[in-house]
Amino acid sequence: MKQSRKIILRKVMNSAVTVFLVIMLNFVLFRMMPGNPINTMVPNDPKIPEEYKLKLIDDYGLDQPWYLQFFTYLGNVATLDFGDSFIYRNTPATQIIQENMMWTLLLVGTSSILMIVIGMAMGVIAAWKRGGLFDTSSLAFSLFFYAMPTFWFGMMLIVMFATEWKVLPPNGALTFGETFENSLSCYVDVIKHLILPVASLTIGSIAAFSIIMRGSLIDVMTEEYITTARAKGLTEMQVLKNHAVPNAMLPMVALIAIDLAFVVGGAFQTEVVFDYPGVGWATVQATYELDYPVLQAAFFLIAMVVIAANLIADLLMIYMDPRVKLG
Repeated sequence: MKQSRKIILRKVMNSAVTVFLVIMLNFVLFRMMPGNPINTMVPNDPKIPEEYKLKLIDDYGLDQPWYLQFFTYLGNVATLDFGDSFIYRNTPATQIIQENMMWTLLLVGTSSILMIVIGMAMGVIAAWKRGGLFDTSSLAFSLFFYAMPTFWFGMMLIVMFATEWKVLPPNGALTFGETFENSLSCYVDVIKHLILPVASLTIGSIAAFSIIMRGSLIDVMTEEYITTARAKGLTEMQVLKNHAVPNAMLPMVALIAIDLAFVVGGAFQTEVVFDYPGVGWATVQATYELDYPVLQAAFFLIAMVVIAANLIADLLMIYMDPRVKLG
């Protein structure tokens, strides 16, 4: 127990150091980027007085020394205040990310559930029927779509189902001009717009889960306790369900944790291809428009989720695998 506490404390301390490094990088990185955000905020109009630009510089604290800006930034980060968007005036950057987060959670969350369930099921069946037709065909299917660029696959789906057959909408989260409301027709509209992006993400990512699950389960099936379980008279299904699959889940914990970070970060390529208003789409737009507060908020949120997901995965591994407790 004492050894476990030391390992947990070390993992938490490492995560805390990583958080601080992310905060520092988030401060430095966006001040090293080229371009002047003030010029982005103010139209190129000679009638606009120079005093107006100076006032904006003073309002955003850009005239202060870097160390004063850093301490101000630390205080703002503690309250998740990254300032107002440069483009959408008087709108907090955190609010913009939160509004887009709903669509990202819907899109990538749905895709993640499907890819985990389908991928693990394919991996279990392929390992159980190792060398059979399903094993060979599922492996070929997974590798084929895994090697295919996500953005290209998304565009092919748009060409087939939206342009040629015209059975599904090509872009957006809702029909143009519509707003989300609590009605059956709105839910149907959301689902129609969700099908192609979810298919693009899910089909291309199943391979990671199926291949790792297959390899892990094949290793477990060669262990002596599996032979012992069979010698006791257990059926293959009982051996698979009660002994093999639970022990083969260890490598999947880290993969699922990484995928949780992927949910919040959003699928940048997919959201851009399908013009889907998620965090990835908002981040790309903010990059084009030099909207640094939105970029900082998005970067910080994604980094925190990645760190938290990896910490949770490490703690689960300590709980699930006694070998980790022994160092």
